[in-house]
Amino acid sequence: MRHFRLWIIAALVGLLALFALQNIAEVELTVLFWSFHTSRIVVIGASFLLGGVVGWLLKAFWHPGGGR
Repeated sequence: MRHFRLWIIAALVGLLALFALQNIAEVELTVLFWSFHTSRIVVIGASFLLGGVVGWLLKAFWHPGGGR
C-alpha cells in the first residue's frame, strides 16, 4: 500500500511539473493603477492560494443561522 501512495504522489507531481512547463509564458497583469509582467503559472498559483485562503476564512468565520 505504501508503494501505491508513492506512485500516486509521483504521478501528481509529474502532472504538476508538466502543467507548469506548459504555462511559463509571460503575461501582463493590471490591477487598478499597477501593471506588471509575470509568468502565467505564477498567476494561476496565486489565484489558487488566494481562493484557498478565502475559503478557509469563510469556513472559519461564517456561522449559518446567525450563530445561534
